[in-house]
Formats: sequence, C-alpha cells, structure tokens
Amino acid sequence: MAEEIMAKVEQPTPKNDESEALSDHTESIKSQILGKIGKPSNLHRVEVCQHHNGNYRVNIWEKLEPLGDFSMSMRLHIGASYYLKVSDSGEILNSNPPLTKR
Repeated sequence: MAEEIMAKVEQPTPKNDESEALSDHTESIKSQILGKIGKPSNLHRVEVCQHHNGNYRVNIWEKLEPLGDFSMSMRLHIGASYYLKVSDSGEILNSNPPLTKR
C-alpha cells in the first residue's frame, strides 16, 4: 500500500535556471564580500550557503600556520562569518556583523 502511494507522488524536477541563478548569486556575493572586507593574505576559500528568503551565511576560511617543523596536513579555520540579506538581483542589502575592511 505504501509503495503505491509513494509511486503516485510526483517529485518536481529541479530547473537548471534556478541552479544557474544560485551560482550567479554565489559568485556575486563572493566578489562583493572580498571587495568590502579585502582579500585575506591567508585566504583558503569563501563559502556561501543559501538559507531562506534571500538570507545567506558566508564563511571566510583561512589557512593557519603549521605547528612545529613539519606539518602533514593543512590547518584551516573560519576567520570571519557573516549572515547576509541579499536582493533578488544578488546585491547585499544587510550584513551581520557589518562588512568592514580587515
């Protein structure tokens, strides 16, 4: 019985336009963030995660100096984190904490 119900449920197929729009906003948000705070010398990556209603979390991942004489792996940490409100066109409207030069 449950299998019949599950078979009848239609799953919406993701639209390519939506994923392209998201990636466009992601790149736009990254460039706006780095333009406003500056590019850290030890930058590893900028991570942009979409939440809901035009809200995004952005984490700035930075490399740490190796400990001791020898390091087998790269040490990373979040050097800064921002919660953003973004317009439909990808423009940053508000940031918590505020975006200031580092």
